[in-house]
Amino acid sequence: MPRTAPPGHTPRFTAYSARFPQGTDAFVFAQYGCQAPSREEAERGAAGLATLFTGPDGPDLVDRGTFYDTAGTHNVTLLAYWYDPNGHRRWRESEAVRAAWDGLPTQGPAGYWREESVIPVERNETLHTHRREDYATSGLSQSGALELPETQVHDYWGAARDRIAASATEALEPAMPAFEPQDPGTQATRGRRVSVDVPGNVALIRTAQDWSASTLYRETYLADVKPVKDRGVDFLAENAGSGCIAARNLTEESADGVPLDRACTIAWFASLEHLMTWCRSHRTHLDIYASFFQMVGGGEGPLDVAFWHEVSVLPSGSVTAEYVNCDPRTGFLPLAARSTTPTA
Repeated sequence: MPRTAPPGHTPRFTAYSARFPQGTDAFVFAQYGCQAPSREEAERGAAGLATLFTGPDGPDLVDRGTFYDTAGTHNVTLLAYWYDPNGHRRWRESEAVRAAWDGLPTQGPAGYWREESVIPVERNETLHTHRREDYATSGLSQSGALELPETQVHDYWGAARDRIAASATEALEPAMPAFEPQDPGTQATRGRRVSVDVPGNVALIRTAQDWSASTLYRETYLADVKPVKDRGVDFLAENAGSGCIAARNLTEESADGVPLDRACTIAWFASLEHLMTWCRSHRTHLDIYASFFQMVGGGEGPLDVAFWHEVSVLPSGSVTAEYVNCDPRTGFLPLAARSTTPTA
């Protein structure tokens, strides 16, 4: 596929993109969550899930966040990364993990869900406004095993696609050209275990903001940029016509549940093109874009709020999505469930 950078393009600011160690073909990003009517119930459920992330094959990194979903339910989510998919497979197939997941109750106030992605490196891209040495943050690139060199492939529409190596030779066409969710009233997902066949070439984004070390831009970001970003995420979560399957606006927390001065959005799109179309042409994202550049153009000094994102396009068979006693609007449940196991 042709690159899309304008001739002679020079980015307006410096940015960095992750580089994996030589020989790395894929990594794993897994979301494990508990949803419940109250924060306390969701925290108890998530605490049980967190005990699974131990042992020699446990994840290399675990972040944590909370959000309210479109049903108004509180979710506590664990965001786990494995740099070795084989380690993740051993972990998932271990007796302790299998027994714990299979033993989750299908009745009661709490629901549990997992979305695990084995991501080929050539189908992933990242972008950071700051070097890891200058602004420690969450996500895939926090590990010192990854380099974070400067990139010139940014600051133009289509740059994210250009940073995905596979896009040079693959069209990345979606197996599901349009997202047409089922009416949640027709799906009996409470009291059941439901696994969903995820279509090929769905796009996953985790995009984050960290103002923990900010002194110059903190107030401007929180007053003028964050509310615009939050409205954009709300739009995605509530409007299937955008091609967004699920959007989660997380407040990041420490391992013991203390809120941090950082946040992230995690969203699934029917395809990379759906994500890029929203970014380059929908009013909600253009407002985010404008508010960011208005902030950085204010002249206060070097930007000291860190922004980064990870975007992946997932091949068929690389995503596992399973939901236990969950609201029908959770994650991939609005898609037709190909495999369901009723309550015993």
